[in-house]
Amino acid sequence: MRRFLAAHPEVVEELRRILDELSPALPGNDQAMNTTIHMRAEASGSGRVYQAGRDQHITER
Repeated sequence: MRRFLAAHPEVVEELRRILDELSPALPGNDQAMNTTIHMRAEASGSGRVYQAGRDQHITER
């Protein structure tokens, strides 16, 4: 994407406009998303389930 934008700088503003439409900023310049997330998972045996509504970092070995 960076290479494309570097080669075609004329599309940067249009891309920014499209991204703003898809994820509008909240009042007060708060960029956090106001979204409800519903998750459901099942594991059996020795299975594990990892779910996150956003960032998730798993460091087990």
